[in-house]
Formats: sequence, structure tokens, C-alpha cells
Amino acid sequence: MTDETNVYGTVLTYFSNEFTTIKERLKTGQFENYRERVVVSQLISEAINLLAPYVRSDARTRILVRNGETLKKDLLSVRDLITRKSSPRPENPSLLKALLDKKQ
Repeated sequence: MTDETNVYGTVLTYFSNEFTTIKERLKTGQFENYRERVVVSQLISEAINLLAPYVRSDARTRILVRNGETLKKDLLSVRDLITRKSSPRPENPSLLKALLDKKQ
């Protein structure tokens, strides 16, 4: 195994670990705001651009780039932001109380 192959494997492992960490942060809701998500998405785009020349020759790189694209799409999705910010409709206790009193 040459040093170049070793470095290439190390770089792929690094990006894979970073993408996994970002995915976990996204699942647990650790991003403070949408701006931070956009910045991370831009960093992922830069990583994908660095890996793009190797996509045709290496299956592991192809999978990593595909995962990065999916992660970038998930980061820029506002669906979870909307569902998190919109709270369920509050119940009207007086109406509920009136209905219960009417049944009794």
C-alpha cells in the first residue's frame, strides 16, 4: 500500500466521520438556527467539490458524495424548522368545561 493510498483512505474516513457527526447533530436538533445550517451546507458543498474528481474511479467516494448531497438537502430543508416552531393549537379550557358540564 502506497502513501498516496493511505492518505486517500484517511481523507475519505475523515469526510465520512464529519458527515456522520453532522447528521447526528441534525437529528438531535443541535443546530441553533437556519443560518448555521446554511454555513454547514456550504462547507459540505466544498468537500463534495474536492471529492468530485474521484467519483468515477472509486465506489467509496461515490457513496460519500451521494451521502453528502443528501445531507446538504436535509440541512437546507425547512420542514423540521416549521414543525418545531409551530406549536399545537392550545385547548380552550372553558369550552371543554362547558361541554363536560352539559353532559352531566
